[in-house]
Amino acid sequence: MNKQILLEAIMIGTMFLITAGYFVRSKGSAASKAINFVTALLGGFLVMAGTAKFFLPFADIFSAQIALSGLPFPALSKFAGKMGEIFAGLLYLAILTEGKLISTKISTSLLHLATMLTVVIMSVAVYVHLSPNVPAEVLPLQSKPPVLTVLVMLISLGLWFSKRKA
Repeated sequence: MNKQILLEAIMIGTMFLITAGYFVRSKGSAASKAINFVTALLGGFLVMAGTAKFFLPFADIFSAQIALSGLPFPALSKFAGKMGEIFAGLLYLAILTEGKLISTKISTSLLHLATMLTVVIMSVAVYVHLSPNVPAEVLPLQSKPPVLTVLVMLISLGLWFSKRKA
């Protein structure tokens, strides 16, 4: 198995196990636990993914994605991609403090902002995945179809819709 894929799988698996362990021990209804689990998992995943792009081998891989895709302002695109993921993840994690540190109104605003930011970032990532100049070797899970990217976008939108109904 490729080193990059192994590192990505370990990071995603660890994030899932830590988040699941925390929410199994938490109190609340099954529905609120599920929504909080997805919120925490999405937030943690985005923070982890954005932070990983500052370190090798992910920094080189991310730089190659930006350069090969032909995105405008490559230096700004790299910085915005990294910081955008981290910021969106932190917004999702801040939502978990609703009723403790932040009000419901602020939590709702944060959710709107985090969802919008995630959809924009993942839309750019879909463009990069589908660019004919970007080989699968420099993409997450070395997959040309943007499966993980679309999944993150759909989870984000699903969370937004579920919180809107509640």
